[in-house]
Amino acid sequence: MNDQQNKTFFQLIAIATFTKLADLLISAKTTLPWLLTSLGAPIWIISLLVPIRESGSLIPQWTIKQYTQNVQNRVILWRWGIVIQTTAIGGILIAAICTEKLIAGLLILCALLILSLGRSATSLSMKDIQGVNIKKGKRGKLVGIASSISGLLSLLTAVLMILAPEQQSTATVAILIALSIALMLVSLVFSRNLSAQLSHDDEKSNDQHGLWKTLYQQGDLKNLIISRCLLLHGALIAPFFVSGAASNNDHFQLPYFIIASALASFLSSYLWGKLADKNAVKTLFIATLVCVLASVGFVIFTDANNWQLNIALFFLLSLGYAGIRTGRKTYMLDIAQGHKRTSYVASANTVVGYVLLALGGIYASLQLWISDYVILIMTGALVIGLFHTLTMRAEK
Repeated sequence: MNDQQNKTFFQLIAIATFTKLADLLISAKTTLPWLLTSLGAPIWIISLLVPIRESGSLIPQWTIKQYTQNVQNRVILWRWGIVIQTTAIGGILIAAICTEKLIAGLLILCALLILSLGRSATSLSMKDIQGVNIKKGKRGKLVGIASSISGLLSLLTAVLMILAPEQQSTATVAILIALSIALMLVSLVFSRNLSAQLSHDDEKSNDQHGLWKTLYQQGDLKNLIISRCLLLHGALIAPFFVSGAASNNDHFQLPYFIIASALASFLSSYLWGKLADKNAVKTLFIATLVCVLASVGFVIFTDANNWQLNIALFFLLSLGYAGIRTGRKTYMLDIAQGHKRTSYVASANTVVGYVLLALGGIYASLQLWISDYVILIMTGALVIGLFHTLTMRAEK
């Protein structure tokens, strides 16, 4: 790479690192549930955090793509997404400081929905920015380095949670939220002079098709979506590891799970990125195998009443899922170019968002009837996803 390409590469690493860390600090899986619990919000509001955060950032992407496909410089769209997210996080901070109980819960839920819409725009546009500025063979490395650095920095979150006195927990979370605002603003500064122009190529004609027609015509895209829907069980099964430890031990173990997740990301993401640059499909296979081993181990030893073992298995699961995310993102960047890539990203994320909502409802219902077998079903879906990766076309 020449000097300008090197500068852009490290510019994108900085942006990805800051935004990933901000996402962690405002996490709907850890930080926000802790905040809402301390504010006395109803439990039903807490149960809506993850579905709104995840699906809210995925489902709108096809619509956003349709209305923004004439925005040739994708950095402009990305910046608007960051501004929306920063404003929404500010709303969460104000609600946390000024309100409590039901009002706080409802305001934070509304702000989270707005944040998810902004995240939808940045997710869609960042794929274009990376695809335009970074060549094949370097994209996985970029994703991996950013994930490793943000994983290392995220250890600060766990340290703060461990060291902060329980009576100051709300103040600690407020500091984390304020820090996430600062990180978002810093990422805007690093986007200065960054550009990602999409040309009016022949592939843009595909944008005129509807969502389902696009899926029907693109075999690689269908295969990727099927794989992603199966492999996202690596994320869906993760809360069972945490809740298993909580039910078997009276001590507050959440910070240690955060440490396990952060260490897994820090230790493995760069290596996953290097492997994905050589073969993203092989990366998906190996990473899914790691998740399957962790899930099978949890099924076998779940009655061992050993929270340390749960954390070790959670670390292994996080290790594997970091590879799944890196492999999937690299594969998406490499199998299509230009406007076709935008169409792939938008359609895939929209469909996966709907599937995620459906799976959440299905598994919530199954918990009422066959709770002891839900983890087995999720593990089975991971095994199917493992073998499905063998049917995916090589991207290089």
